[in-house]
Amino acid sequence: MRRADARRITGLHPLLPGPGAGMELLFEPSQGEVDGDEDTVNGVILALRQRVAALWPALGLGAGALHVRRHAHGLSVAVEAPIDRLSAAVDALEAAHEPGLWTEAALREHIAEEARPALFALWTATAHLPRFVDDEGFTLGFGDAARTWPLDELPAPEGLRAAPPIPTAYVTGTNGKTSTTRMVAAIAEAAGLLAGHTCSDGVVVGREVRARGDWTGPGAARDLLRQPGLQLAVLETARGGLMRRGLVLDRATAAAVTNISDDHLGEWGLDDTDALAWAKLTVAHATRVGGIVVLHGEDPALRRAEPALVAARPDLTIWRFADGPPQPHLRAWATQGALYWLDEDDHPEVILTEHELPACIEGASRPMVENALCAALLARALGLGAAAVREGLRGFRLDPGRSRGRLNRFALPSGATAVIDFAHNPAGVRGLQGLTDRRTGRLSLLLGQAGDRGDALIAAYAAAVAALRPDRVLLKELPHYRRGRAEGEVRALLRAALVAGGVPDDAIVDEPDELLAARRLLEEAGPGDLALLLIHEEPDGAYDLMEDMGGRPIP
Repeated sequence: MRRADARRITGLHPLLPGPGAGMELLFEPSQGEVDGDEDTVNGVILALRQRVAALWPALGLGAGALHVRRHAHGLSVAVEAPIDRLSAAVDALEAAHEPGLWTEAALREHIAEEARPALFALWTATAHLPRFVDDEGFTLGFGDAARTWPLDELPAPEGLRAAPPIPTAYVTGTNGKTSTTRMVAAIAEAAGLLAGHTCSDGVVVGREVRARGDWTGPGAARDLLRQPGLQLAVLETARGGLMRRGLVLDRATAAAVTNISDDHLGEWGLDDTDALAWAKLTVAHATRVGGIVVLHGEDPALRRAEPALVAARPDLTIWRFADGPPQPHLRAWATQGALYWLDEDDHPEVILTEHELPACIEGASRPMVENALCAALLARALGLGAAAVREGLRGFRLDPGRSRGRLNRFALPSGATAVIDFAHNPAGVRGLQGLTDRRTGRLSLLLGQAGDRGDALIAAYAAAVAALRPDRVLLKELPHYRRGRAEGEVRALLRAALVAGGVPDDAIVDEPDELLAARRLLEEAGPGDLALLLIHEEPDGAYDLMEDMGGRPIP
């Protein structure tokens, strides 16, 4: 089996309870998915276990208990290691897989070069306190209480104290993570708190964007938790950072999983929705004792995963939500044009009507209804009151400032409506159905996809678009996201699936440049038309283009 990846794990991880080293081992391409070759795979696992069990104590890295997860393409393995010797532990894990890669003497030299006894002692002594470490230094406490020491100037652990941690929450799932995170931050703001959040659009404190980009990993969380004045933190957590490095906090106040659906399958050994649910529920295991976890109550993968979570963490309280009529297992639901929850006495109570919630577009956006339900419960789990929940959700609008890339609607001088949205998977596209059904004219759409999705998932994405019955589709190229595919390859897959879904071939046009394609759609849109711009690579340019075209934001 070939080594595809080896990396430091810096916190609680799907395979580990804390820091260590991880590695991905994949079958050689000539082998395919050799699920039936149990003897071969078991032999690899046994040999690796024996080598790690011998090498780890010999190097002073710990007991060397190997954690293994088998998947269709190979193995994910990980082993705990001291926080101050993680890079050397990665070398040692590689050497356990390939015995000739490093000698034991070389590994001892690596460990001696990396080891920081003061950091190890400090990390061990402060295990009961809110703290984290990275290349910037060791941080104790969050927000105003955060104190950071350079790794070469660490304090003695004796007598160190930390203020009580501020309320913190993880938000993960397939769709709705960013909107839910932003809604909770808006609710905290309505409660008078300086809230910060990390999301796929940046690191934000209050309404100030401190960093722009896809900030959904542990580096973003550490940056946010060091921000002065911070009183509450909501951490969007994506699959990549979680599987690559793990989580920063292991005792968050609460956590939420919005949903699980087909996207990014096949990476990190996550080949189906059950595997995704297993990975993403790591945020529940990173919740403090007696904490609250908010889950989509009708998501099939989450329902299947719940028993294992309850068995492992019986101390947790699980609150469930879903868009639909009340059910005994739900804490929040939406029915007959209103959002409900169970109040503190477990009595049904209206949160808001859908008309009072701008993000729901008068009920047209069912995904935003679910996001609001999730955010309302998560806000309560963080200790925020019902009045703040209502005020925050009422004030949350789908404008580029507050909800960038999520159903940002614009009125064009031509009488058409344009929408900028980052929908990038089948479930995200299906969530646009309520909006597209309300158009009075033609539907035109800008479509592209990253090359790291499998052929089947790309086809499913296009099939979801075809179900919207577009009158015109412009296929764009994403040169920065080809991920090994040839130019035009993804567009060809999208076209074939669109045609199979009933879109006439002559209604599909190749316009590779994302912004040129967007301009063309906007110029062609007339009265009553809806131009749906699924933007992925040039969001700033898309907003500039909308302004140039005279697009007026619709509240």
